[in-house]
Amino acid sequence: MTEDQSRPAEEEPRPAEEVPRPAADEPRPTEDVADDAIPREAYLLAASLFMFIAATNIMTPLLPEITQDFGISIFMAAVDLPAGILADRVGFRRLSFIAVVLLVVSSIIGLLSPTVEVLIVARVGSGIGVGILATVILSALSSTAGGRNRGKVMSLFHVANNTGIALYPFVGAIIGILIGWRATFAATAVLAVVASAILLPLLLRFNLATDGRSKRDGSDPSRILHGRRRATALASINFGVTANMIHRHGFRNTILPLYAATALGLGGLSIATAIALMSVAGLFVATPGGMLGDRIGRRRVIVAGLTAVAVGDLVFILTNDLVSFLVVAAVIGLGDFFASSQTALMSELVPSEDRTRTLSTYRFSADLGALIGPILLAGVMDLSGAPMAITLASVILFSAAALALIGVPADRQPLALSRAT
Repeated sequence: MTEDQSRPAEEEPRPAEEVPRPAADEPRPTEDVADDAIPREAYLLAASLFMFIAATNIMTPLLPEITQDFGISIFMAAVDLPAGILADRVGFRRLSFIAVVLLVVSSIIGLLSPTVEVLIVARVGSGIGVGILATVILSALSSTAGGRNRGKVMSLFHVANNTGIALYPFVGAIIGILIGWRATFAATAVLAVVASAILLPLLLRFNLATDGRSKRDGSDPSRILHGRRRATALASINFGVTANMIHRHGFRNTILPLYAATALGLGGLSIATAIALMSVAGLFVATPGGMLGDRIGRRRVIVAGLTAVAVGDLVFILTNDLVSFLVVAAVIGLGDFFASSQTALMSELVPSEDRTRTLSTYRFSADLGALIGPILLAGVMDLSGAPMAITLASVILFSAAALALIGVPADRQPLALSRAT
């Protein structure tokens, strides 16, 4: 009897072990939830970026005052060294620490700068520090994402960056009026310290290695391209980034105000309202646009977004009053929904060890477009008039959309269906 009773006692644990083990597949639901939601760490990374970029935007409205203090041209006061392409051999944490120290020291130097040369050194140092940190944060954001939420997560970079670009000039103007332009350097130093207190512990938690890989990395090997296909796809995406920045800095910030004033007779307040409307509309669609790319495929969103903005540029030629001008401005702003799909696609086409280098080319392409956009379109406007410059901006965007359609491979599997597999 004791032997018969002991056998069941030995056999019962077997089913008990075998039944829950399949149930141990239950990490899948939690993974699904995590893949769909934006991780808390991603929000913290975006918050740190928002504070860091104060250093390159808070002084924008105070440049005339600086020129009066130092007798320096606006061009020299606004010098920022592009810091897009950086090798990640140093390691994420060490590189970030160095960049934070550089940013804080540069801010202190700017606060105390007695000469033009010292001020330039401070501005250049701040630009380098912010460029490095933006690249690190962009790659770190990508490492927190999976295939189903990468666009949504990467949209935080654009929201934080564009919000800072829009907000900090107002903050700088208020500080300049109340205290003086030197105090903006003190503000950037404080913000850099607070942001570093958020960023550096996060990088420790991610355990980001020198090559940018993370324990949380949700890379999908099936989406990685190699050889000529990868080079073609990345070149196509980068051209689209440059085209979008040519539009943003050359058309929105240069040609559009001149066209509105000369052709439509609009005043400064109306023009500023239109530009602000574009920016606000772009912020509202950044995250939904990233989510759309996660569901229907990033190439479709990129092509549609570039095409929509190109059409919007042409429609501006048909505007004839303030109402139509503001409506078209809002439509163009809504076309910004594709930007996060560009960074998301670039980050998932390459293995994790190449991601930081690849994402740094995004920043370089954006800086390149911001540099050549005003020069190119303003030159065309001087030679052939505003309609020709607007048409050129539209043609560049249409070309970028066509190149993305041809050069970027379609998603092998609709992302919306990936939950079923």
